Amino acid sequence: MTRVDSMTFALRHADLVHARAAAADFDAHLHGTYSVVVITQGSAHISSSRWSRTVRAGDVFFFNPFEVHSGRSVGGLARYDVLYPAEAFLAGGEIRTDVVTRSRATRALVDALSAPDAAVEEPLRQVLAECSFSAGSPTPASIVRTACRLIRQGRLRSTRTEDLAREIGVNPSHLVRSFRTTIGIPPQTYARQVRVARARELICAGVELDDVAQLADFSDQPHLTREFKKVFGVPPGALSRAAHRAG
Repeated sequence: MTRVDSMTFALRHADLVHARAAAADFDAHLHGTYSVVVITQGSAHISSSRWSRTVRAGDVFFFNPFEVHSGRSVGGLARYDVLYPAEAFLAGGEIRTDVVTRSRATRALVDALSAPDAAVEEPLRQVLAECSFSAGSPTPASIVRTACRLIRQGRLRSTRTEDLAREIGVNPSHLVRSFRTTIGIPPQTYARQVRVARARELICAGVELDDVAQLADFSDQPHLTREFKKVFGVPPGALSRAAHRAG
């Protein structure tokens, strides 16, 4: 169960969201952007569809867009900062590095994040310079790759598992099993979190929450709030207030 003690947001600029949080657990979830996470206090065990290990204060670790991941703190709350840079910020393709342990570059990034008015772009680039990249994303099983593409492109009127399986031409139970094995969550959860990723983009663009819910295909604002909290641990109003302050 996701357990977040606190989380605040700031928009460094339109393509770079900064979150600061303290949490004990995060259920499996995804983001539509890259995630660059800096542990500032405590430690946590992190698992993703790409890697799994324990991270400690001073470490920086990375997730690619739509990479499913979860975390559990070790021995109390873990405190951390997250940068969500847009894809345009990273020209190198998919990040293959999982963790960069304490170094001069990570310390510079921690220092920049702790100062409200400090520019973080250059320290972030220095940390990313220590990472390896690949030209494209790893290729999941064909069935799952097709399902993910249809969900993210929003090409189906319905993303019910039965309709998705019918479009691909497979049995629904086979699709669910393949999806869980390859991605780490069922297709319906993936679809809802893709909509949350879309909602995050709209909120950062200054769209009002009742309009965000409609544009991101949630039934109403309470539905958006429930799903947003599953991903971020706090209601979307926290991000909306940061977006309006930045505007």
